Amino acid sequence: MLSTGDTLPNVTLEDDTGKRIKTSELLGGRLVLYFYPKDDTPGCTNEASQFRDLLARFKRKHVRVVGVSRDSVASHQKFKKKYGLTFPLLSDVDSKLCDAFGVIVEKSNYGKTYLGVQRSTFLIDEKGTIVHVWPNVKADGHAEEVLDYISEA
Repeated sequence: MLSTGDTLPNVTLEDDTGKRIKTSELLGGRLVLYFYPKDDTPGCTNEASQFRDLLARFKRKHVRVVGVSRDSVASHQKFKKKYGLTFPLLSDVDSKLCDAFGVIVEKSNYGKTYLGVQRSTFLIDEKGTIVHVWPNVKADGHAEEVLDYISEA
């Protein structure tokens, strides 16, 4: 997993509108890039809703919030519409960005093991340097935790 001091990998993905976007285009101010396992699942919905509800406070601190999962553009569109999400979601169906950040881990569910996205968040400065990492995040209260860290930094 990437850590503090590492640089934002240069990857091109589609956003939730289907527009191809380079990760470098996300820079210009501080960036919260959060990785989550799957659209419209309880934990991921909880986390996305928290970021949505606190988005105005992130914006006041000049911090952009962007979510990333391996779901399709169509899935992101449904997810955003259903929950009124107003920040970008990147579609990483080929796992390019997830692999570059090292957030794909072995998981287990009902005795079956598989590779999946570890819920993780990265705070990146305006030049593309990772300044803080939250690995293996628990969804409850996470967006507030990130906002608190930014407020204190």
